[in-house]
Order: sequence, then C-alpha cells, then structure tokens
Amino acid sequence: MVDGNQGRDRMGRTAVHYCVLRGDVAGLRAALAEGVDAGLADRAGMTPLHFAGQAQAAAAAEVLLAAGAPVDAGDAHGGTALFTAVFNYRGDPRTIQVLLDAGADPERRNARGVSPRTLAEQVANYDVAAHMPGARPAH
Repeated sequence: MVDGNQGRDRMGRTAVHYCVLRGDVAGLRAALAEGVDAGLADRAGMTPLHFAGQAQAAAAAEVLLAAGAPVDAGDAHGGTALFTAVFNYRGDPRTIQVLLDAGADPERRNARGVSPRTLAEQVANYDVAAHMPGARPAH
C-alpha cells in the first residue's frame, strides 16, 4: 500500500500518471493494485485520465475508469479528459468513445466557455466532430 502522499513527485504526479504517459497498461494496473488513487490530480489539475486523453490511450482510459477515475474532473483551466482527448485527437476515436460511453459530458465548458463538442466543431484537420454527439464538422 502507498503512503498518504500516494508517491507524488514535485509535480504532484503519481506512478499512475507516468504509467499512462508511457503506455504501460500492465504497470498502470500494478500501481492501482498497490492503492494509488486513479483520480488524483497533479499540480496543474491533470488526472491520469487527462493524460490518457492526451496520449489517445483508450486502454489506459478503460482501466482508469474501471478503477473509479472521475470522468468529468476538470484541470486547472476546467478542461476535462474528454476536452483533452478532442484537443489531441489524431484520427482514432477510441479514447473519445470510451470517455463518452463512461458518461463524459460533451457540453461541459472549461474556464473559457468552450465545451468538448464546441472544440470538436472547430478542429478542421481531423474528423473529430463526427465522433461527438450533436457536433457540426468544421468547413
């Protein structure tokens, strides 16, 4: 079992954050089994689920959600993991779909008033809007 600090580094990140960044799903499962909280945010408010959205890591997102990670936690700017996944979308909709299937709110606005759905409509270099409920693709 980990201590009360959850093994955080100076950025406030845990082994769970780093496993997601490395794409190490086995290590992620091991860290969660040791008791590291799946939903802990780093100093910027980024949870491991935000990192999964950033990395387009659908398998890691599934593991985190199964371990109780909050699907709509906001970072320091109010952005959710879904917002991060839309922002970092590179053609594979699996991570976005995992988050939506887990109940992520495509209308939840960040501190600037932009929702994941609105962002998806503004992204023109990929077809991300096609994977967001109610979004109209950019022209």
